[in-house]
Amino acid sequence: MTGRVLNRREQHKQHTRVALEDAALALFARQGYEQTTVEEIAAEAGVSVRTFFRYYSSKQHVLFGDVAHERVDGMRRALAARPADEAPLDSVRAVLDGIDITDEADLAQIRARLSLLNAQPSLLSAYLVISEELRGLVGAFVAARCGVPESHPYPLLVAGAARAAWDSALWSWAAGHSPDLAGVRRSAFAQLTVGIHPPG
Repeated sequence: MTGRVLNRREQHKQHTRVALEDAALALFARQGYEQTTVEEIAAEAGVSVRTFFRYYSSKQHVLFGDVAHERVDGMRRALAARPADEAPLDSVRAVLDGIDITDEADLAQIRARLSLLNAQPSLLSAYLVISEELRGLVGAFVAARCGVPESHPYPLLVAGAARAAWDSALWSWAAGHSPDLAGVRRSAFAQLTVGIHPPG
């Protein structure tokens, strides 16, 4: 929703999403993920359970929330808008650079979520869904731009590099190896794509 002024209805929806995510993360950290109910999250955010389910399908869904989901949606739109004559790898690199997380509030939420994943390994399935969505999105874009099937090695390699760069950067950053999440992600993607040549 960046790049334009939000109307009152959109502002209200965004405020409600943020309130639900903040409430969920606070409760998960305070009393544990398994011990927290949807009813408690809704009450903490000051909304009804029905409102919770208008925004999120489950506790796992709210765990990652808009910080992750909006970036995947934004990436889909940004890829579609790249110049048709641009090399697909350059397009992917530019779009990934454009959605890197640098906002301190977003970084704090990402750190909190990763801490929960470390404490509750059963939640990894929710993270893997988002990771696979990113991989599939990149692969489909590269395949379409190159005129090859999605099963072709080139789109698979580029998509795999995008996902691996994101995964390795997140966990390395969360472990304190570097304060610059975006920088680690960019370096990882550059290293992983060296020597990958497009079809033909």
